[in-house]
Amino acid sequence: MKIYLFLLPLFLFSQETETINKTNIYSSPSKSSDETIGELYPGATIIKLKKDASGKFIKATVDFYIPIESLAESRVSHLAGVDQVADYANYNLIKATKKNKRISISLRVRNTHQTKSLDFSAMVLLKVVGKGENKGELNPFEGKYQDLAIIQPNSSIVAELVYNFKSTPENVELICTGKLKGESVYYNLGF
Repeated sequence: MKIYLFLLPLFLFSQETETINKTNIYSSPSKSSDETIGELYPGATIIKLKKDASGKFIKATVDFYIPIESLAESRVSHLAGVDQVADYANYNLIKATKKNKRISISLRVRNTHQTKSLDFSAMVLLKVVGKGENKGELNPFEGKYQDLAIIQPNSSIVAELVYNFKSTPENVELICTGKLKGESVYYNLGF
């Protein structure tokens, strides 16, 4: 019986199906033609989330792809918990908290190189930027591993970092690079 209770939420939250007719996509369940945001063709896979109050519409998600050149920014920011690699630095944002004009970050940094050490410097390899170019300044007196840390091959550290902003930050993103002018990965901090 316990197994059924555990599996039940999986089935409730991932009801995948296909469309059988060409259909419009609406931004709300009012079926007004001026609220149409696109259309799906027969055979399109969707994931059902819930019915609206009238029972005539399904709130759904769909995976789709668009060309990079049609976007203002081509980068993808991930949420906490996702491993990302920039050059030989593997980053995993453990958590981020905001209090007024301060953001505290816990970030696991792992050196994936088999033979070379990683010179990790939060000052050089990390940036925290909010909406409107509101940049966070790393507080050099608080945290752990805010200065230079030499990470041996296949080893990791957990950096505890504090950033101060001039104004209350919104839409904050953490930008991590693996080396100076190297690859970048991005985290959306959720506030």
